Amino acid sequence: MTGPTPGVAGAVYQPFEAPAADFLAHLDGLGLARGVIVNPSVYGDDHTVLLDALRAHPDRLRGVAVVGTDVGEARLRELHESGVRACRVQDRFAGGADIRELPALLDRIGPLGWHVEVWTDPREHLGLLRDAARRGRIVLDHLGQIPAPAPGDADPAVPVLRELLAAGDCWVTLSGAYRLSPGEPEAVAARALHQRVRAVLDTAPDRVVWGTDWPYVAPPTVPTPADHRAVLDAWLPDQDLRHQVLVDNPAHLYRWP
Repeated sequence: MTGPTPGVAGAVYQPFEAPAADFLAHLDGLGLARGVIVNPSVYGDDHTVLLDALRAHPDRLRGVAVVGTDVGEARLRELHESGVRACRVQDRFAGGADIRELPALLDRIGPLGWHVEVWTDPREHLGLLRDAARRGRIVLDHLGQIPAPAPGDADPAVPVLRELLAAGDCWVTLSGAYRLSPGEPEAVAARALHQRVRAVLDTAPDRVVWGTDWPYVAPPTVPTPADHRAVLDAWLPDQDLRHQVLVDNPAHLYRWP
């Protein structure tokens, strides 16, 4: 969710218009009742656009904030009351909360029932993430952000994700296939990740959610609604499992009634 707010210094892209109405239309086009907005790194800890959207659509939207360990109690309460249910750490773009703050952040947000979304290659922080999953709830974004394997090769992400899922309260988001196979359409990239998706679903089907990555900031390619439907058909052909991943799991994770 982006708008006219200026970006942080060192941002790798400029903010562009992606209003809440467009996101809701995106959800409607995919037959989805609810969605989650992650405050983009380009805004740093400025949550103006995010909170405006959450307050306007409290029944349909939840949010993921960017906060540091120095965030005040009043600010956390304001974010929570506006619909935020998580914060994010990452080491991909400027403007994000430092991944090294993960343990302390889990302690800060734990009383609110939040989780921490992590956008990184987990191989670079395996010990940190393993310990974090024992300390609180973490969600690995974009299927672990490990590039897709070459055709016919074993997926190097499979043992890593299995280890972290077994370590504690670790979840995985099925999203961003097009980011893991740059230059490939989403539906094509998804096929290269079949081993990984299957391993995650077999290991912890109750700790998996799915996302489209809208509005596709700094994308190598832009997925279409048809791409997303094809991915769902490939990854979640069983209707009961699809309902669990698209409805039950996110309702629990983001505290929807």
